[in-house]
Amino acid sequence: MPGGYILCEYESVKKEFPEFKAVMDRLRSDLIGKASGEWGIPADRFTLEAGYLTTVMPQLFVDNTGVRLTTWDQWFTATGHRLIMAGVGNGYSIPEDYKVGLAGLAFLDKAIRVSEVKMQISDKKLPRINIEEAFVYNKPAIVFEEGFILDEETAFELYAYVLTQGPQRIKLIGLQANRVKDKLLTTDTGAALT
Repeated sequence: MPGGYILCEYESVKKEFPEFKAVMDRLRSDLIGKASGEWGIPADRFTLEAGYLTTVMPQLFVDNTGVRLTTWDQWFTATGHRLIMAGVGNGYSIPEDYKVGLAGLAFLDKAIRVSEVKMQISDKKLPRINIEEAFVYNKPAIVFEEGFILDEETAFELYAYVLTQGPQRIKLIGLQANRVKDKLLTTDTGAALT
């Protein structure tokens, strides 16, 4: 994986991985530059206050059963090697008008039900990450030393080796660029937040 990754507790990412701010700053700059250039929106409008930039929203993804996420909560229904999260669009793609800057993953439960994860972004397969050593952490996180941009209409798949069935909260750490201010997917693709 380009640049590697670090395993740490989600709540202490900044303390355990001081380079995280630099990773996020670089990812934010790259994401805004790409979105601004492709969508023709001035870069200075990509702020949290303006609504063109947000945290990563779960509505852009489906869970392990193929149902659109509304929160990061899901229920693992089977064990073994499984697709546990993917883009909500056709072919597991990120929907049009959205771009995601991915800096890592956080497991928000004390009980972790997976032993390893691997990702595929478009045709790029990233190596497996064994997270068994992170089982001792309260809320383990995988933080990449270099972020990834999940472009609109580009496939994203997150696989895991699932050890047990049951509830699991997995959050994507990063930023999301929105082509339409405050637009949020609901059950109707393209529905606007009112």
